[in-house]
Amino acid sequence: MELSKEKLISREKHKVELTSGTIYGADGDDSNSPAASTCSNESKFAAEHPEAEAYLQHLLNDGCNEGDSGYDMELPPWYDDKLFKQGQSFMQKYRFVIQSGMLSGLVAVLAIPSILKILICTRQSSTPTTAYKRYVRTMQHTNAWYKYSATDKNSKFWTSLRAVRKAHSRSSRACAKLAAGQITQKDLALTQFGFIGFLSLGAHRIQLYDEQFLEATSHMWRVLGYLLGIKDEYNICGRNWAESKLRLDIVMRKVYEPALENTTTEFYDMAKALLDGLWHINTTLTVGSFIFFTKRLCYVRGYEYFDFDDRPGRQRDPEQRLYYKDMSWIDRFIVFYGLLMVTYLHKYDIFRWYLNFRTWLNEQLIEYFPYVAILKFGPKWAFVRIFNGRGGENEFEYHLKEE
Repeated sequence: MELSKEKLISREKHKVELTSGTIYGADGDDSNSPAASTCSNESKFAAEHPEAEAYLQHLLNDGCNEGDSGYDMELPPWYDDKLFKQGQSFMQKYRFVIQSGMLSGLVAVLAIPSILKILICTRQSSTPTTAYKRYVRTMQHTNAWYKYSATDKNSKFWTSLRAVRKAHSRSSRACAKLAAGQITQKDLALTQFGFIGFLSLGAHRIQLYDEQFLEATSHMWRVLGYLLGIKDEYNICGRNWAESKLRLDIVMRKVYEPALENTTTEFYDMAKALLDGLWHINTTLTVGSFIFFTKRLCYVRGYEYFDFDDRPGRQRDPEQRLYYKDMSWIDRFIVFYGLLMVTYLHKYDIFRWYLNFRTWLNEQLIEYFPYVAILKFGPKWAFVRIFNGRGGENEFEYHLKEE
């Protein structure tokens, strides 16, 4: 019922053909074109925010040459306990949109070539089976970061973070030996965007105008980034929300939006494996609808749904194909239903409670009785545990690609 792989790849090539002449100057001066207008807007943004542009250039040019920060697993000197706990508390109020934003982020990072290369090497997401396990594990770790105390060094908060950082280190060394590259500061920061970028930058699009939520969430993920090995100079979350917003915005404009505009066959294959695996968690997920959601969040041309889906200040191309029209009826219904719920109904307490409860119930089923996954993968693979019976970490399973 979803778009075929060939059709998705074909339309991506069509987009490149339409835009390559104006973006890269192959057709000469076309200053009135939508693409030229986009370039002008990006240049204007960079000129108006030189600190954000400097951050991005440092991240892309220098961050790709550095691995783990080497920071000790200790809270940073700028840690604010009150603000961090506020960030954690918002999981109860906004559970559905937090989890949804993270899932879109997981799909989006597959468009970053260096990150995709590492994932292919580690074989953590290459099939629905491994992708299911990887996402469940990721969800359990992030839930631990929101749930447990950061000031108690014996809590599962620290157990989880140590396990993830150790896994990153091991994967980085193994992939470097296999010539797939190492996990760099750039990769860590761009992955950090996946956890917070769409949620925070897209808050106004779901009428979420909670400034304290944005400030506290920004601080929380700044701390988590630090503890996961990101140097302060590369951390996509700055000293406050105002600084974080500029960093997140320029990364989305100049890294994620171009990457998602020109996705590859490998991106589609990995995204399909990931989303097919997640279907066993949420059976309303389809590949076509969720790729649409992700590209829409990143302002990719042709993935507009509402009139306000254009990036502010950007000229809409009247000849742009709307890819929503290429989708199957089931994908269209899921997009309609999902956007109706989050754009117009999520702001009301009763609907937010319903969405949060449904998300929480799914998490409980995944933890204690993942019946759909059991039927597909068997009990041994369907049950995922990041902690052992004593509260310690369970070792990650690796499926490294052979040289």
